[in-house]
Amino acid sequence: MAERLTVDGVTIHVDGAGEEVIMMIHGWPYDRSLWDAQVAAFSPTYRCVRFSFPSQRAKSSHRLDEITQMYADTVLAVNGGRPVILMLSDWGCIFGYQFALRYPELVSRVIGVGIGGSSQVTYRASLDWKTRLKLAFAHRRLNAATRSSREAREACSRLQLPHAITWLRASQPTMGALPFKLRWPMLYIYGKRKPFPFHTRSFEQAVQAKPDSQVIAFRSGHWVMREQPEAFNSAVLGWLKGA
Repeated sequence: MAERLTVDGVTIHVDGAGEEVIMMIHGWPYDRSLWDAQVAAFSPTYRCVRFSFPSQRAKSSHRLDEITQMYADTVLAVNGGRPVILMLSDWGCIFGYQFALRYPELVSRVIGVGIGGSSQVTYRASLDWKTRLKLAFAHRRLNAATRSSREAREACSRLQLPHAITWLRASQPTMGALPFKLRWPMLYIYGKRKPFPFHTRSFEQAVQAKPDSQVIAFRSGHWVMREQPEAFNSAVLGWLKGA
């Protein structure tokens, strides 16, 4: 069953059947289509909720509190305020974690893909000198790409560039950001085939130590759900059934 509704000016796509809801939040530069393979696999037993990132193509900016409020309003609209499972990718992790921290009563479990919950200070302190060099090189490439792409520059500006805070050494934290605390059962998935991880070893250990939580590393790049959709879906469904 497919349903479309509008929440805070954003079109929400709801597909599938079942008692539990999985709310899927993507990151830039993707849109809701990032999760197509997951909706196909999960919709027979879960209601899959997704939308394209509200700030990405908007002409006005959205603050962190506005984005997390929109997420809360979405849960109220599609699930009557009952807690949902979060499935987050890339920058969607940044905002999804903040939503879960602000509205813990609306979240039952969290599936994070590719970005850990460590603070920017903890993350930077965990890097060895080789990784710092790779990071600096990536920073230069991103700056060059941003300067040459109006869309990228405008999107980064509207999104408050959370990755700039963590990876590009911006001087101020995201306004209103709460410190990360692991309050829910969590499945953290990441790909090992990339220049450096976007999480700390201490974050990984914290997830592994949390009851009903798990860390899975794939032999893939950053976008695990796109590169290995069948294995990704199998891992997620297995964890959901056992958690």
